[in-house]
Amino acid sequence: QYNITLRQSPRVTSHLMMIYFVLHDQPLALHETQSLVDIKIMANDLPTASLSGRRIIVTRSAQRAGALSKMFREAGAEVIEIAVTDTVDPADNGQALREACQVIDQYDWVVVTSPEGAHRFREAMTAGSLEHRSFKIAAVGTATAQAVGGADLIPVVQTGRSLGEIFPSGSGRVLLAVAESAGDDFEIAARAQGWSVDRIVTYQTVPLTTATDREAEIRGCDAITFASASAARAWVTLFGRLTPAVVVAMGPTTATALSELGIAPVTVAGEQSLQGLVGATSSALGSR
Repeated sequence: QYNITLRQSPRVTSHLMMIYFVLHDQPLALHETQSLVDIKIMANDLPTASLSGRRIIVTRSAQRAGALSKMFREAGAEVIEIAVTDTVDPADNGQALREACQVIDQYDWVVVTSPEGAHRFREAMTAGSLEHRSFKIAAVGTATAQAVGGADLIPVVQTGRSLGEIFPSGSGRVLLAVAESAGDDFEIAARAQGWSVDRIVTYQTVPLTTATDREAEIRGCDAITFASASAARAWVTLFGRLTPAVVVAMGPTTATALSELGIAPVTVAGEQSLQGLVGATSSALGSR
C-alpha cells in the first residue's frame, strides 16, 4: 500500500489521481483534506471470498440492482439494497432515439456513456443491425461497452472527458446517447475535432423518496457502493454524509462527485464494471 499527496484542487487532483492509478492498474482510495488529497493505492489481489460476513449497501436503482447484489451475495456478503434513484424514459419517450436509429447508417460513430444508455440504444436498434454495422462504437467504460455488445474505443480513464481526449478527428456525424443529466465534456471535445454531434437523451435519472430512518442500519454496514454520480447526489439529499466506513465508486466521475459532496475517503474500482466494483470493495475491506 502506498500513500501519495498531490497539491492540487480536488477536481484537478482527481483527474491526475486517475492517471496514476490506471497506469498502475490498481484501485485506490481518495482522501480529501481541504486542498490536499491523499491517495491510498491498494493491490487488487484479494479474493472476493473475503466478503464473507460483510454487510454491503447497494444504491443502484431497483431494476439494475439485481446483478450487483447477486455478485456480492455469491462472494459471501449480506446485501442491503437502498435504491436512491430510478431511471425513467426521457421527455419524448424515446422518439428521438428511435428516429436516429432508423437512419443509423448516416452516422460514423455511436457513443454511449452509461450502461443504461447502452441498453436503450440496443433496444431501439432493429434485430441484427448491430451485427453488420457500418459505424463504430465508443463507450466511456467497460460496463458500458459490455452493455452495448462491444466497443471499438474505450478510454483508459473511464470518463467522458478522457474519451473526448482520445477521440479521433473527423468531419462525419456522431450519435451521442446520454442521460439527461450527462455532462458535455465529450461533446465539446468531439466538436473541436471536427465532428457533427447529435446529442440524444435516452433516459432520465430521478431521485427516489425512501425511508430516511435507517441510520442504525447504515451504521451497521461495512461498505457502500455507488455506480453513478446521480446516486451519490441522491444519497446525500436523503442521508447527508452518513455512510459506512468504506465507500466504493465504480469510476472516477462518481468518485469525484462523492468527493465534492464531502464524502471521503472513496475507493475507486480499477475496472468500471460490476465485477470491478465487487473486487474493489473486497480489496478495501480486506485492507482494514
